[in-house]
Amino acid sequence: MEQMQINMPDIYDAALYLRLSKDDMEEGGAKSESNSIANQRELLRSFVKSQPDIQIFDIYVDDGYSGGNFVEVR
Repeated sequence: MEQMQINMPDIYDAALYLRLSKDDMEEGGAKSESNSIANQRELLRSFVKSQPDIQIFDIYVDDGYSGGNFVEVR
């Protein structure tokens, strides 16, 4: 029986998904860009830089929508 050869890419594309922390909500809404979002962006970019086989394809940000409020974002 012949074995199937699987070719893995040399570089993987990754999308970063950043979401607001409910701790960053202010009364009346979120800050212009939350500390949580800024911190997540910096941490994830730093991680990707340390991985030679990963590159950032896109960054998705749900700033203003906490996972705790169950708002569906479209």
